[in-house]
Amino acid sequence: MFLTPWDHHRGALTRPHDLCQRLSTLAGNPAVVGLEKRAAATKLIMPPTTKFPATPRPRGRTLCHYWPFVSSTLLAALLGLLVLPWSLAAAPSITALTASGTLAWTNALVPGVTTVETQDRLNGRWSPLPNVYSTNAAGQSAVNLRATNQFFRLASVDISATAAGFTNLINAYGLLQTVAGNGTGRVDAVSYWQNSFEGGPATNAALSRPHYAMADRAGNIYIVDKDSHSVLRVATNGTINTLAGTHAGGFNGEGPAPATNLQLNFPNALWVRSDGTVYVLDTDNARVRRITTNGLMSTLFKAQSDTTTPLDGGRCLWVRDDEGLAYFGNKTRVRKWTPTGGLQTLASGYTELGTFCVKANGDLLVADRGGDYVYNVTAGGTATIIAGNGTTNGGGDRASALATGFYGPRGLWPVPTGGYLLLLHDGAQLWYVDAANLVHLLLNGLGGNVFVHAGDGQYFYAPTRYFIGEGRSVTMDYAGNIIICESDYGFIRRILFQRLSP
Repeated sequence: MFLTPWDHHRGALTRPHDLCQRLSTLAGNPAVVGLEKRAAATKLIMPPTTKFPATPRPRGRTLCHYWPFVSSTLLAALLGLLVLPWSLAAAPSITALTASGTLAWTNALVPGVTTVETQDRLNGRWSPLPNVYSTNAAGQSAVNLRATNQFFRLASVDISATAAGFTNLINAYGLLQTVAGNGTGRVDAVSYWQNSFEGGPATNAALSRPHYAMADRAGNIYIVDKDSHSVLRVATNGTINTLAGTHAGGFNGEGPAPATNLQLNFPNALWVRSDGTVYVLDTDNARVRRITTNGLMSTLFKAQSDTTTPLDGGRCLWVRDDEGLAYFGNKTRVRKWTPTGGLQTLASGYTELGTFCVKANGDLLVADRGGDYVYNVTAGGTATIIAGNGTTNGGGDRASALATGFYGPRGLWPVPTGGYLLLLHDGAQLWYVDAANLVHLLLNGLGGNVFVHAGDGQYFYAPTRYFIGEGRSVTMDYAGNIIICESDYGFIRRILFQRLSP
């Protein structure tokens, strides 16, 4: 057996010969490998830790290996597990692998990205599995165990607010893809929905000015499709169905009733709970609706006292899991609702709101599209400008967020690094603002009446090329993939949180 050493930047195996010799010895000794042959069950054996000489190396990628062995000649699955940890103080290391495929580790870099890589033989090519953001030193992910030899190793990279951290971050992401929309729905206030789209590929469906897209924990993506007066659901197999609305704008009842029997009227924001419960800002009906996981829709609360006139603005909604607090947009105001206190104004004075997001500490990040600013708003309503210079130019890549002109800030989403994503409406760009408040361009595009749709199946990071059109929202799913809603031509895009190469 031969194990190719890694290069120094990624954390080299400085003594591959010793490792290969020891591995060969262990492979010939079932007791050491941990192969327990039982006819009725599979048992994972964690052998004693084997240490190898190490020389100092930069903090970064781990050198921990699992070696499961499965013999297809046995009547039941026989799995042997070999753990070869690289001995280094505080080095990231794999600590366990369960029979169900949960792989656990410790000493990951924080803030960081942890990647599990796999191959079927030690002299083969390592293939990266989807990444995990490291917000704690300990973590875990699911791996698929096969009835063949498998090897796993762990990589951990630092993504703090440095130039190297940004490089590590963009290298952790991979392909850009379209998950919904065919680009034919280009005129505002027109519904392009057809019954033939139901149950078909989401990329064959014409969207009608979608405004927000967000996923549940299972990976289903929900789209509020404003001009078709509906909420659409893209399943993990790529098919699209109507979740709520009749595709005819209007109002025919508060519910509860089957969501596809109740009308919506130009909805333009939604919020999705992890279990798939969906909340919709039914803008022209001036209501916030709840859609349960069994498909019933009802009114959670009325967004203004006069529900016979449309709610001005909208575009953003957040509902706490216990439904004891909600925020929504009202053009120049961020509105707050509680079951006991009713409607209140949290913050006001904006020119024209884009969207907002709620951070873990309860503060809001608020985009003022019309004013070209981004604000941090506390739960008490205190607003502070954190990005934008009030114009559409100046600053730029690696400059301060406060010195940079953002043309129409629209979408916001926090990143586990302490930074956040910022999507521009008029400027048609996706930016990353790091924890040091420096900006980095992730995706470039063109706004206005120019049709732009490019980059599918390619590495996403090509800042000199135009990949996207005008943005409406940006979110991250539970797997760390970035979901972008492009409205004017009706596309939902996704950047996969998976490396292209180990």
